[in-house]
Amino acid sequence: MPAPRSARLALAAALAAALAPAGPATAQEMRSLTGSATYLDRMALPPEAVLLLEATGPDGTLLAEARIPSEGRQVPIPFTLGIPSGTDATLRAGLAIEGQVLWLSDPVPVTSGATELGALVLPRFQPIGFTSALRCADGPYRLGFAGEAAVLGRGGARIVLQPVPAASGARFAAAEEPATWLWLRGDRALVSVAGAGLGQCRTALPLVEGAFRAGGNEPFWSVTVARGSLSLARAGFEEVSLQVTDGDLSASGDIIVTASDPTRALHVVLERRAELCRDTMSGLPHPETVALSMGDETLTGCGGDPWALLTGRTWVVEEIGGADVLEAGQATLGFDAAGRVFGNGSCNGFNGAAEMTGEGLAFGAIATTLMACPEAVMAQERRMFDALAGVYAFDIDDTGALVLIGPSGPALTARAATDGSAP
Repeated sequence: MPAPRSARLALAAALAAALAPAGPATAQEMRSLTGSATYLDRMALPPEAVLLLEATGPDGTLLAEARIPSEGRQVPIPFTLGIPSGTDATLRAGLAIEGQVLWLSDPVPVTSGATELGALVLPRFQPIGFTSALRCADGPYRLGFAGEAAVLGRGGARIVLQPVPAASGARFAAAEEPATWLWLRGDRALVSVAGAGLGQCRTALPLVEGAFRAGGNEPFWSVTVARGSLSLARAGFEEVSLQVTDGDLSASGDIIVTASDPTRALHVVLERRAELCRDTMSGLPHPETVALSMGDETLTGCGGDPWALLTGRTWVVEEIGGADVLEAGQATLGFDAAGRVFGNGSCNGFNGAAEMTGEGLAFGAIATTLMACPEAVMAQERRMFDALAGVYAFDIDDTGALVLIGPSGPALTARAATDGSAP
């Protein structure tokens, strides 16, 4: 049954929420990294194959990238990539065909003085759902395929796009939201989300993912998926580690991870659905609902990092302590990957520490600028900072609004900006 229109629009809005893009390094003295990329499979590259290279700094910032069309050449394919001199880096290389990365190198540490990397042997890439990424003006999107359909992901949201006729390349559109579409042409793509064009995007290597964790209660269980293995812990059982054998996307956009341990005759299937889940004990929201199947037994629970529900968007405050905010004093919240909160209190900019605990969310001391505004706006700002000081939990309600909870109930309600602007 199709999802309600409000749910589809909420998903599209979540996909359109902006992330700050990682940009190339500013002009400075550069050095050239040289080497070649190859693989051991007995398979010829088609003419449309592209070698993708990405170098990142110690903080994960994208330093440089390159895309080298194979143009009928076979491996090894030589490459040269310029990166800033005197900088340590990590290099990844991958070979993509029609938007899908099929071979991907392990991260290669590059010291500040290195220039010659030799031959990089690329193993077959074992994706967990998404096979590549698209770098667009508003940040990266994940890209995967489920049969003939394409799946576009941002944060915890996913949307399935069905193939449609195109004069060239491969075009996909949402069946019930035709203003959301993807047009792949070689190593480039055009993307529209709910009618908002994202300009020209480029195919990129899969985003670096941390470990995925999920778990449930009564009975207590947890899984961690990382580096091709799945660790399973259950109350009353010995913890086991299984090899991930597949990580497909279903026709509905769910990620299906299979793992097994033949020595124990143990086979598990982890189904990850992009649907908000609340822990049955703490109430803490998570971005995914999960089910773990082992033979005839199925365990349910929540998965993903709750912090991902907060980051990558501007939250515009609508209510403070149940009272509407003033039109003259817009207040905003933003969260970053480093555990910081920032925004505008109504008059002054602010920033501070935010901590995700096992039970909820708490804020540390807030630092602000020292501008003066009309007294009504200043009074609202004081109420906002007082509200943040008492927050101990958060939730995402059925309309997609962020609700920060204090001792007396909802302390602050905010909604993601719809214009895709970054905080």
